[in-house]
Amino acid sequence: MVKSHFPIDLGVLTAIRQLIPTNSRIVELGSGNGTNRLTKEYDVYSIEDNENWIGYCEDSNYIHAPIKKVEYDGQEIPWYDVEAIQNGIPAEYDLVLVDGPSGKIGRNGLLRNMHIFRSDVPFVIDDTLREHECQIAREMAFLLNRPLYVFWNFSIISPTILEKETLARIQKAALQVLDQEKDPYLSSYFTITNRIVEPDYPSLDKVKQDNYLLRQKISILEASQRKLHAVEKSISLKLGRLITMPLRIISNLIK
Repeated sequence: MVKSHFPIDLGVLTAIRQLIPTNSRIVELGSGNGTNRLTKEYDVYSIEDNENWIGYCEDSNYIHAPIKKVEYDGQEIPWYDVEAIQNGIPAEYDLVLVDGPSGKIGRNGLLRNMHIFRSDVPFVIDDTLREHECQIAREMAFLLNRPLYVFWNFSIISPTILEKETLARIQKAALQVLDQEKDPYLSSYFTITNRIVEPDYPSLDKVKQDNYLLRQKISILEASQRKLHAVEKSISLKLGRLITMPLRIISNLIK
């Protein structure tokens, strides 16, 4: 049983929440039911080829980019109208969500047009349990020279190395989604659906707890250093050193 539509799930949403703060701006390729969830927390620009989906979510900024076939190296590749995207996307945004075009059209055109997007923001690629999308994510990471983080049904290309706590939060949410999926659906993508190792949620929580305690220790240390620095620069300390200077000079002479 293969799903005909893939709205973004809690794993993808958690990844976005970990990568960028609320009220940031997202450019998404492909829109749908998940767009409604995104617009509750972010400023969203939705690139959509299907005219029937334009305006589906009233809080999103839609960019109608019909599918066009363009020849690359002697091969016609269907993808969004590049000119429509360039004219519609804002200059500043914080993340790109790749969730379109549909699997029937394919997403190879993105690889030929990476230059129209910023290269210094995270990319979240949905549906990478499918071979085509998985290959797209791998090639994008190669082109961007960035690390690729692969979860069971989506991937992240980040301009920076992600912290353990961030990965633990995303992995936990992704696994919670996986636990709710049924075998008929999973067997469409995995030859064996019974996992050898079950999710270890306590270990993921421990990573978050350990990182929290480490941040607390660092915060206390930094506060102590700031206080020490303030004391060293204080007028009273300078005055005390000035008053005791003769005594220190005599002491040094005696030695």
